[in-house]
Amino acid sequence: MRTSLGRSLAVFLCVIVLTVTGINTWSLWHDWQLKLAQRELEARNLSVSLARQAEDAFLQVDIILSEAVRELIQNGPAYAATPAFKTHIRAQQGKIPQLHGLFIYDKQGNWVASSASYVPAKASNADRDYFIWHRMHTDDGLHISRVIRSRSTGDLVIPVSFRLNDAAGNFAGVALATVRVDYFRQFYSYYSLGEKDVLALILANTSVLYIRPLPDSFINRSLSASPLFRTALKASDSGSATWRSALDGVERVFGYARLDRYPLIVTAGFDRDAARKEWLSENLVDLALNVVLLFIISGMGFFMLRQIRVNVKNHLELTLVRDELTGINHTLQSLALVDGLTGLANRRQFDVLLEKNLERSAKSGEPLSLIMVDIDFFKRYNDSYGHVTGDQCLRSVGIALKSVIHRSDDIVARYGGEEFAIILPNTGAADALKVAQRAVQAVSDLSLAHRASAVPEGVVTISAGCGTITASGDASEEERLKEQADNALYHAKRSGRNRAVSASD
Repeated sequence: MRTSLGRSLAVFLCVIVLTVTGINTWSLWHDWQLKLAQRELEARNLSVSLARQAEDAFLQVDIILSEAVRELIQNGPAYAATPAFKTHIRAQQGKIPQLHGLFIYDKQGNWVASSASYVPAKASNADRDYFIWHRMHTDDGLHISRVIRSRSTGDLVIPVSFRLNDAAGNFAGVALATVRVDYFRQFYSYYSLGEKDVLALILANTSVLYIRPLPDSFINRSLSASPLFRTALKASDSGSATWRSALDGVERVFGYARLDRYPLIVTAGFDRDAARKEWLSENLVDLALNVVLLFIISGMGFFMLRQIRVNVKNHLELTLVRDELTGINHTLQSLALVDGLTGLANRRQFDVLLEKNLERSAKSGEPLSLIMVDIDFFKRYNDSYGHVTGDQCLRSVGIALKSVIHRSDDIVARYGGEEFAIILPNTGAADALKVAQRAVQAVSDLSLAHRASAVPEGVVTISAGCGTITASGDASEEERLKEQADNALYHAKRSGRNRAVSASD
């Protein structure tokens, strides 16, 4: 840690650890959001599907009961006591599995007709909620009530009823169809759900008609305090949201749908804790591997720091005087000719070499080419990743540019900032453009992520402009060659970047 290399390595290790940790934290969070969104979509689709099934089930009952009411309207209330009508409603009972029975009651609640084979003696249904409701309301539409226990069979049933009126429009009794709760119990059992997942059929007045897998003691419980009725249904007739159940306190991802024809709501809820456990199990291996990777990186870093400390100590003792003299000479040479960040020729060396190659071109009559290179959107890269990573990017680009030249006379220099230059002696415009294109491809192949770039590839890219001249010894030729390359570079950037353009084009 007493050396700049040690400190740089320590900073680099910290950046790597924080980056890996941050990326994995974001990845896990993003995957969890996707898991919740998937659960919400599944819950909503399931609730809509079950709502359609429930609507079909009650529509069939509605049709049968409406037909019986029409016969009574056509033939008069006394027709309900005839053997023909009783035979008819008994025949109707077996047509659909959800129908428990059909019944007709007079205005005192006495049984007039029943599809059941057993009729309780002197029984009266005047105390039933649906009977009281019809007696108090003149509405002649279909009415669905809370779950009751049948007096004829003892089964749990959902009453579906119509008000009957006499010729003067006064209350004359009730036509009732009962729907089996067991029908929904059996239908919902076909779905494979988790231990705490629920499917529920609920009245619009907040009463539970059936809820799987909770016991029957929850039937007729009120859900008026549930977010389903307090917020969700007020915003939309169908949708999905997460809330804690008002019945058992379990937090679930719910889908809900209100029926179009009838005052009923269907909900499907998936246990949020179960979804979290599933998400953890899916990502456990990746999480473990990344933890191991962090330990390996940290271990290697500490080992390298230790080796640096040992090497520095040994070399300091053996070569202190020589290193002082050599260091001074190297420092002067680097300051004079070499760019400290990339190790390439600096601007000063570039100017000297360009002038010498122009003189050589004037003597030999051979063309001289210059390629000006600029990293695309480098300011955004620094703003997004920081200057430490930006410096590493400059080094990587410098290495990539150096890899595309193969002659000893070719020179790659750092021109300044994020700009580089390549001097190509004895090279025409066509060959210079090929070298520039190889340079563009080499940098793109580094695949250095650049999320702030406007280039579609989303990686670090460069733009290059080529200029070519055959010198004649004129003093203005250096500026003219630079101007050609600069103009070509400008056209490359204006044409979309990540490309090379020759001044001859």
